[in-house]
Amino acid sequence: MCFTILIILVVVSTPISANILCDKHNQSPQIPKYHLMEKCHRSKLGIAAKANFASLSSCQRLGIAKKALALNFSPPDAAIEGAEPLEYTCEVLKCAEVDGGLSLVNDSRYDYYSIYAKPIPHVNATCVPASGMFRLLQKRLNFTQAVVECRNMSGVLPDVTSEQRTDALAQVLAGAGVDAAFVGLRRNNRSSFHGINGGHLDCTSYRAWAPGHPRRYADKFDCVVITKHRMWQSVSCKNEQPVLCELLPNGPYKRGSIFTSTKVEQNNYTNNDV
Repeated sequence: MCFTILIILVVVSTPISANILCDKHNQSPQIPKYHLMEKCHRSKLGIAAKANFASLSSCQRLGIAKKALALNFSPPDAAIEGAEPLEYTCEVLKCAEVDGGLSLVNDSRYDYYSIYAKPIPHVNATCVPASGMFRLLQKRLNFTQAVVECRNMSGVLPDVTSEQRTDALAQVLAGAGVDAAFVGLRRNNRSSFHGINGGHLDCTSYRAWAPGHPRRYADKFDCVVITKHRMWQSVSCKNEQPVLCELLPNGPYKRGSIFTSTKVEQNNYTNNDV
């Protein structure tokens, strides 16, 4: 009788443990912070939404709701006397400026804010609207090297546990002519696959495994690549593959630093002319 009761307790407790595990890792995503980048500048990048707000906080809330990576805001004290009032004081942007600020223009009516303030995204970074900024490294690395390389640029191997992310990152590969690249899924000691942030794949319903994947030999195929065909494949962590890195939003911003590379290029051009 005691043996039977013990078996029942084990069976009942298993899904409870799984639910606790998923609740732990499926917490609400961190709310991004928009850092003031350059006053009297406006980005001409694509607009996700626009509105007429008197306060910066209202504009930031719109940005968060639209998963905007940056925004232009016109503070009340920026209004030009005698000029026609702006129709929209808040423009939340699909993407963020990269190093050089090539889409920034002087505009005394607006200030430019971004969630990517430090470091400034590399000029070769790719924007995926509503997801973030990414770097595709075509240099082939093993998984351990890939993790370090992403960390060195203030990034991580990306999460692909949604259809939107898998599709968008597959398009990045296809556009660059790359067949596959390491992403942030792996397993340890025959466990289930988990992300770099610790979230378990068992806690999500989306899957994009290619036919025959994940391969059964867990000790040989513990890492994952995404292909340009919108599929995941399990591979050896020792294999050398191109790498996708997801840049992490951070700050604060050092004023003028977004234009540094542009100034260097201009100086080099001037020196070469002499």
